[in-house]
Amino acid sequence: MHTPTDRLSLNREQTTLAALLFVAMVMNYLDRQALSVVAPMMRRELGLSVMQYANAVNAFLAAYSIMYTGSGIILDRIGYRTGLAVFVALWSLFSGLHGLIVGFGSLVLFRSLLGLTEPAGFTGAVKTIALRFAPAQRALATACLGMGTGLGNLLAPPVVVYLSLRYGWRTAFLVASSVGVLWVPAWLWATRARHVQAVPAPSQPPKRRLPRNLGVLAYVLTRFFGDSSGYFVMFWMPEYLMSGKHFSFRMVGTLGWIPPCGSDIGALLGGYLSSRLVARGYSPLWSRKLLMSVAALLLVTGSILQVATATWMVLFSLTICTLGVGMWACNMHALAADAFPRPVVATVHGTAGSAGAVGGVLFNSLVGYFTTRHRYGAVLVMLAAILPVAVVPLWLWLNQLPQPEEIQKADAEPT
Repeated sequence: MHTPTDRLSLNREQTTLAALLFVAMVMNYLDRQALSVVAPMMRRELGLSVMQYANAVNAFLAAYSIMYTGSGIILDRIGYRTGLAVFVALWSLFSGLHGLIVGFGSLVLFRSLLGLTEPAGFTGAVKTIALRFAPAQRALATACLGMGTGLGNLLAPPVVVYLSLRYGWRTAFLVASSVGVLWVPAWLWATRARHVQAVPAPSQPPKRRLPRNLGVLAYVLTRFFGDSSGYFVMFWMPEYLMSGKHFSFRMVGTLGWIPPCGSDIGALLGGYLSSRLVARGYSPLWSRKLLMSVAALLLVTGSILQVATATWMVLFSLTICTLGVGMWACNMHALAADAFPRPVVATVHGTAGSAGAVGGVLFNSLVGYFTTRHRYGAVLVMLAAILPVAVVPLWLWLNQLPQPEEIQKADAEPT
């Protein structure tokens, strides 16, 4: 018999935090997505090949994979407040430096610097949500992350194409990075005071070592396979539309915003449904895994429908894919907050994120290889397969919530 548990509604402080995390994700994805939109124009101007572009993306992902774990360890030690402020300031700076790219070397350098800082957006957000939101609220909070990434993807094509055509592609990076100048002081102001419940301090410092169990392995494997679905949307969708479906650069600007809308809808719908299940008394882990399985089916369906050639059908089927990506992402991030002790949640999330970035490097290399040979069918087969494969370890090995004493130790956390 399932019994209702936590309420879904957010208080004023939680609403402010969720809104700021939403804006951070918009910045995070607008900064990184700008390159994929200007890639065709930039490659022509700088004389770069498709494989050089793929290698530059891999440089981002390689740095991203290293610092996903690194940012998790840092955030678990110094806290989400200071950590997010520092990392957001740095990634905004490095994004703006993209306006100075003069060739392959500088492109790789600036993408690597961006990759070293941007994963902290997710580890810091998940750390915040684990500490400041109840289980039934967490998928709704992580839905804000998914909606932010979706809006960043949505804004990138029209905004970046407009700026590129009117002022040159370098301007797009400067505009994309400028929002961070305003976000950092707003975040520090909103998190300036933190009141925690008065509970006895733990007799020993909280353990921050990575738990050694099958649950951690399951989450790592899920990220290794599953994160590539988002990387395809992030790095390859404009190139795919132009090379595989023969869209013009202007069409990408006027129509390329449509599929990313699916990410926002999927994040909101997936977060609401799994949170509703938790509020009605179902296990948080079961609720997240159920919605992630539905997301996998959506990605399979949308990939199969890409055999269509009509413009509206191409966009519709890609929107089904992004709907699944958004639903997957919000529950995948919430799962980390549910399944692991809070003193190490950023470390676990970061380690799994590193595995996801490594998987993304492999996936990205294969996409670059098949795209160069115009074998888009192979790309779609890979896209359809990754989420069904990724959800299996969760059902097999991730079935246990952290113990109450592990959760209570979070009161010794820095903020």
